[in-house]
Amino acid sequence: MDLDWTYRPRRRRRKGCFAWSGLVLLLAVYLYIQRPDWLVRQPPPALTTPTPSALYWQTKAEAHIAAGNFGEAAAALQRMAELEPENAEPLVALAELHLMARQVEQAYALTKEAVRLDDESVAALATHARVLDWRGNYDSASDFAFQALELDPDNPDVLAVLGEIYSDVGNYALALEYLEEALNIDPRNVMARRNLGYLFEIQREHEQAIAEYNRAIELAPNRPDLYIEVGRQYERLEEWGLSIESYEKAVNAGETAFALDALGWALWQSGDHLQALRILRRASELEPENGLVLAHLGMAYYRRLNYESAAETMEQALEYLDEDDINAQFTLILGLSHVLKKPKECNLAVPWLHKTLEFAPGLSSALYGLRQCSTGT
Repeated sequence: MDLDWTYRPRRRRRKGCFAWSGLVLLLAVYLYIQRPDWLVRQPPPALTTPTPSALYWQTKAEAHIAAGNFGEAAAALQRMAELEPENAEPLVALAELHLMARQVEQAYALTKEAVRLDDESVAALATHARVLDWRGNYDSASDFAFQALELDPDNPDVLAVLGEIYSDVGNYALALEYLEEALNIDPRNVMARRNLGYLFEIQREHEQAIAEYNRAIELAPNRPDLYIEVGRQYERLEEWGLSIESYEKAVNAGETAFALDALGWALWQSGDHLQALRILRRASELEPENGLVLAHLGMAYYRRLNYESAAETMEQALEYLDEDDINAQFTLILGLSHVLKKPKECNLAVPWLHKTLEFAPGLSSALYGLRQCSTGT
């Protein structure tokens, strides 16, 4: 029999198939109506930006310091301190930046807190000792320095701080011993080199001081405070051109009120009173409560015959200056400014002129101001 290959047996239709199809259809309709979350197209999750860590800000600060960007370094260290409030390290680094700008009280607050957080941190103890030395608290300064030395007897920074403390109390031989020991351990230690220059400076060996400060600059060319140290030596030698050149380098390295004040005051003493006035105004904008900057600015106003501004600025300066920092020059300029401005105010001038005579009895310019008030001319 021939087979028909096109033949296919007919399938039997089962009633159950229709029932299953109906159930599937009903389920699909139900799911569509209910719209569970897993059927609804979800938006992609938002991308989150990772928060920079304390280590990130520390690295940024170190890079800024190396580049001489001290304002940015301070901001990075502040962020680090906020992320790690129990870490003394960023506070110590911030204090060192404040010391470079001669902001001693801000540095003191930071190192005091750093020592509270970690009283076994060599860096915190040594920097606090240095701040105390700058504040004139020599006994306390040496106590903290020796605590640091007990923890790390070969730390060149601690030895350098002890050299600075003994320089300030007049024990020059012991100061030199500590500084030489620090440089034997680390010949590239900037603090030890700077403090050796300072030791020569207070002994009035200005040429040797310049040499040591310049060696420190070779190691840290972006430090504005080191250029100021050099400029101060040239001032002592009355080499105004070299002094101003050094202060200009300091300003270029970092425009701080400290650097601008040094430059402005050197310009004033060299006779360039107009340029001095411009520079000192900028310094006072950066630190409007800096008594020394304001005193220098007041003297610049006086030299330009702007007695009204001179009197106002000197009044502000003497409010911010400590009693020990007020001298005959400042009180004289304030008194004479009140005498010479129009209308003159002798009621304000006379007390300052008498104060001047306490500093410098018989000073002719103070006596002249008092005569102007007594005669009414």
